[in-house]
Amino acid sequence: MTQNLKVLGTLEDGNKFAIAEELVQTFIAAYPDIVGELYLGYPIYVDEIANRKICVDMALITKIGVYIFNILTEPVIDYGEIQDDIYAKVESKFKKQLFLFKRKRLIFDFYTVTYTLKALREMEDYPLVSNINELMEFIANTKEHEEFSDDLYRKILSGIQEAYGINTHKERGDVKKGTKAYSISQMTALIEKYDNAQMEAILSDTVGIQRIRGMAGSGKTVILARKAVELHTAHPEWDIVVTYSTRSLREQLISLISRFYAAKNDGAKYNEKKLKIMQAWGSATSNGVYYEICLRHGISPMNLTEARAKYGRNANHFSRMCGDLLKLIRSFQKMYDCILIDEAQDFDKNYLQLCLKVLDKNQRLVYAYDELQKLNEEAMPNPEQIFGKNIDHDTPLTVCYRNQGKAIVTAHAIGMGLYRKEGLLQLPSSSSVWEAIGYVADSPIIEGKEVTLYRTKETSPELLKTNSEDIIQFSKYTNAKDMRKALLDMLKKDMEDEQLIPSDIMIIDMDTFDYNKNHKKLITEQAAYNGEVAWDEDFNYYDEKEIYKFNVHTAGAASPEDFFREDSVVYSSVRRAKGNETYMVYIVNAQSCVNSLRRRTDRNGLFTAITRSKGWVRVLGYGEDMEALQEEFEEIKKQHFKLYFNRYPTKEEQEQIFLNNQDVQDKDIKTIDKTKNLIDKLTESGNVTKIQLMQELFGMSKDELAKLLEEGE
Repeated sequence: MTQNLKVLGTLEDGNKFAIAEELVQTFIAAYPDIVGELYLGYPIYVDEIANRKICVDMALITKIGVYIFNILTEPVIDYGEIQDDIYAKVESKFKKQLFLFKRKRLIFDFYTVTYTLKALREMEDYPLVSNINELMEFIANTKEHEEFSDDLYRKILSGIQEAYGINTHKERGDVKKGTKAYSISQMTALIEKYDNAQMEAILSDTVGIQRIRGMAGSGKTVILARKAVELHTAHPEWDIVVTYSTRSLREQLISLISRFYAAKNDGAKYNEKKLKIMQAWGSATSNGVYYEICLRHGISPMNLTEARAKYGRNANHFSRMCGDLLKLIRSFQKMYDCILIDEAQDFDKNYLQLCLKVLDKNQRLVYAYDELQKLNEEAMPNPEQIFGKNIDHDTPLTVCYRNQGKAIVTAHAIGMGLYRKEGLLQLPSSSSVWEAIGYVADSPIIEGKEVTLYRTKETSPELLKTNSEDIIQFSKYTNAKDMRKALLDMLKKDMEDEQLIPSDIMIIDMDTFDYNKNHKKLITEQAAYNGEVAWDEDFNYYDEKEIYKFNVHTAGAASPEDFFREDSVVYSSVRRAKGNETYMVYIVNAQSCVNSLRRRTDRNGLFTAITRSKGWVRVLGYGEDMEALQEEFEEIKKQHFKLYFNRYPTKEEQEQIFLNNQDVQDKDIKTIDKTKNLIDKLTESGNVTKIQLMQELFGMSKDELAKLLEEGE
């Protein structure tokens, strides 16, 4: 087969599949240079009135014509009626895409034809063929005289894929040219289309285990939601579960699945009893997979308090619970026909194995994960390590549609500490991961040798038409107050001048310890600027008068699923931000990632924060540490947003990098956090100063402390 004709999907009927294979081979021989896609067993529609499925056996979309085939392996009374049904359904779907419809008709022709293995009487106006040669003759007689343009071809593919709706389209009213809102409107107006890898992931056979992997922004959640819709449409009798880790992801999954199903099935709602969207853990008020498995097998499910009491506060509670359940249940009952797992990198093998146990012998398990969420290791063990066997379906997604190319490269470089003066902090355990996430190199990656990695327009398409210098910026301030003031100024400019709406914006605070305090300080200062409260002595030193009339809420304030709001900007930690995305991302207190006690973890957090953006990123911080981070960014720009290794580390050097940059253990971090809280309490009254406490703790004079701080030891 040729790369110009992509074959996607499958046909369970062996006779039909053999015909499809012969067609592909013959078609390629006749048109070796033609660009096209052949879909098998797709699209599938539901006829709500007749309560039956309408399935297209083959859909051939090429630049010389569009052909819809149905294959008959058994005799029928009226094959013309079948053609009419299929034609009407496909035409209806095409016509719903306004970009394919003009002057009351489609802007292109498509043809339906029946291929029969049985002797049938041909009917007028209903093409019928009985072998590949006749089929090829039909194509030759009906093909377009001039090939479709690239634009029309893309639109037709979007129509057959039912891809419109991948992105959420918000009504923005009139927006001024040159604003960020205008750039967003231009981007969301582009004709959406799934790439070949994405369609392969959606349509591939679900018998057995399938993994879908790619970097953040490659569309894994969208693909998983669309796959769930296709399965639910094709098999409405199945019990299907879509499960995930981060609670705030629930609303996004519900929105995607609802939109996709309604678009595919004439506005109908999916059956929530048959297609369930459930968090992995669950509770008495919100069902989860673990919770349902426990109840089905007569076991009392644990809550967090009980898990902490049994395993200790610092344990991986959910993993331990799933592991115990695997040992406790001797005979698992079949509960679901298919389980689709998003954010699989957040689970270990215990949960994945548990999901596999409650499926039937076909083991329809689909798991999707970020290929490189932690830059010092691959996100997940291989399938054999998880399940004890290899898998048949593996789909890497190499194209990133969310992040702009410069933002992705910056996220990786900063996350690894690639241009840090002190040297690398971490890097992937396998160099092969770079190709899997869309990087290319002019020469192979060889340990100990020089190499430069970069992204192309194919793996990082430039969907956002804007000044590329404006995509990502790092800004250093004198102190936290100046940083917060700058943030308020930027938010005001975004909403007043750039015409962004609150849900276009996300603030991510890298200071995990004082996250809530920082938010309170921001809204207190905002209220003081607005004249709503009196200035505190510590804050009242700005002369300029500004009015900041917008709301800023913390993620999860109303409920675990509460994140974006139409009337308020979200203020989030990295942990809560994971799984969410928007156009404008502000990262504050970035300096806390530079010389922290968990440098690798915090650098991974900064990488995650940057990759939440579909458009612009602003990285804000203060002090010397932020200056060091800014210098790293300047080197990234100097390298033209490429990952340059003057010598790619050997395995031995990688091990040394790992040993030299290990995080302080969680239990020690918790002890330090408790000490911070104690210091805050002791100094609240003003009777004890922090200097006095430092003298007491370290047994040093003020001069000795000052010298220690000056030397930076």
